[in-house]
Amino acid sequence: MATPPESHAEWIALVREGCAGNAPAFQLRLTRLIARLRREKSPLAATLSKALSEASESRLTLARDAAAQQATLSPVDADSNLPLTTTQFPAHVDLQPVWAPEIESGLNGLIQEWLHTNKLVAAGLEPSRTVLLSGPPGVGKTLAATFLAEQLHLPLVTLNLAAAVNSLLGKTGNNLVKVLSHARAQPCVLLLDEFDAFAKRRDDGQDVGELKRVVNVLLQAIDEWPSTSLLVAATNHEELLDRAVFRRFDLWLRFPESTKSQIETLLLRLGCDQGLATQITPSLVGLPLSDTPRLINRARRQVALHGVSFEEAALRLLAPESLKDDEVKRYLQIKRMQADGKSMRAIGKELHINASTVSRLLNRKG
Repeated sequence: MATPPESHAEWIALVREGCAGNAPAFQLRLTRLIARLRREKSPLAATLSKALSEASESRLTLARDAAAQQATLSPVDADSNLPLTTTQFPAHVDLQPVWAPEIESGLNGLIQEWLHTNKLVAAGLEPSRTVLLSGPPGVGKTLAATFLAEQLHLPLVTLNLAAAVNSLLGKTGNNLVKVLSHARAQPCVLLLDEFDAFAKRRDDGQDVGELKRVVNVLLQAIDEWPSTSLLVAATNHEELLDRAVFRRFDLWLRFPESTKSQIETLLLRLGCDQGLATQITPSLVGLPLSDTPRLINRARRQVALHGVSFEEAALRLLAPESLKDDEVKRYLQIKRMQADGKSMRAIGKELHINASTVSRLLNRKG
């Protein structure tokens, strides 16, 4: 099928952009041409679309490999010579996170965008480039950045706040520019933790002009952030952020305080049975979700040091008053007998209770 005369200029511009190595402009123009060919029912549309998807996938794989090597070369503070970033590659989450439903939905949607970038590019779109995470301490904001990097197979580059904030305020802005340029240079997930340290309200009378200029640097960086890297900003104090910051992000996820359901699910993933999780969950409600694994590890240390059962150690640490309860005493007795290899039927016979009662004590829910 002959190319319509009116599209000659578009094809010529496409060739020029390809020869010049301008990949973003080339992809966008080719996407528009594919859309036009589809409207004209040209068989060339399907061929070009497939080639574009394959090329995009190949380019992303090569870019990720290069990023793994380049991301380790951190920029440094000119005065202290301290690295301005730390890099984790491959990023890894030790325990499957327990998110609130709205957070899980938002993170999974973002991951799907990045894993299927080729489909978005073919439609003239790109994945979300920037995400703001806000909420109280210990609810999983930093963990979410690690989780995103793990799922996207990208290096996690984290701003070293202590090195970046120079005592000479003019250097702070320079350090931030270095970090942003470093993260833009190769595909990665850039985590700006404690984001409020940089992006404070510009109407805060206590801040000097240099910090206000830092906010302007951030706003421009967010606006111009490339689709090859993901910028993740996290804050415990969204009320301190400049109002102009919020509308700049493609996605804003507000982490709620941890719930009873989250804590109970996390305890089960940490190796507690249902009966133990039910008993100790109330003592953890209201605490940061990140406290739960730490406290469970403390209980495991008590097991190693004093030879008590894990269940007894956890209850002594998190719900000592429950040890006076007859059902809890019976629960601990059953766990000790289980550890000796006895079946529920044998345990029930020895304790003069039926097997269903044994099961209920092991699996009771609040």
